[in-house]
Amino acid sequence: MEVGDWFQRLLPKVEAYGRGSDCLVATLKARTAAHNPPLYWLGRALDAVEAGGALDRVRARLLAAHGAGTCAGPPGDEDQRAQDALTEACAYAWAGEYLGPPQFVEADGGERLLVHVPSVDAYLAPRRLRPDRQIEALLRQIQKHAEGAAADLPEGRARILYLNVNLVLDFYAQEVGYRLERTEPVGTWLKHHAAEQRLGWVLTRPFEWGVPIEAWY
Repeated sequence: MEVGDWFQRLLPKVEAYGRGSDCLVATLKARTAAHNPPLYWLGRALDAVEAGGALDRVRARLLAAHGAGTCAGPPGDEDQRAQDALTEACAYAWAGEYLGPPQFVEADGGERLLVHVPSVDAYLAPRRLRPDRQIEALLRQIQKHAEGAAADLPEGRARILYLNVNLVLDFYAQEVGYRLERTEPVGTWLKHHAAEQRLGWVLTRPFEWGVPIEAWY
């Protein structure tokens, strides 16, 4: 299903806008996946979530994160929280593709979702790098995510930090995941802190769960 159709289904009260809208969800409703890999893979993730019977969980997460209606965009946090919820959907899709049939489980009293793959006793902690032009700030986020994932993940055969990069709709190709000078230090820091916490790791471009930049688990 096209990503715009998915968001019409998940958040029907958000009014669709084209370029220039401040609300990410409103903008996504007016976009297609053509020539836009992040949106292609996001649509595929939601397809996988529905096929796995977990769509109601993702819909509830999106509603709680973003609200039912159109948001004002930055400086509010609704769009960022929505991307966090969508990262959980992408981690679910990645687990289903690479490990086995996944399921969501709650962490921190329901504040976050983990992904569990019972057939291989693996747990994933979905996390996302929020936007920042300073590479040092991104590296601090990675350290925090690794520590938080280690605290959230139950004991299992595999414990994996799934790290998704922030989506900048019209300029994503200039960001982490696409520009080598911004991607390389993020990958190096992720490996270091994941290893320090005894975690596997997956690093993806914005929502591009099907073609990870790197993975070790």
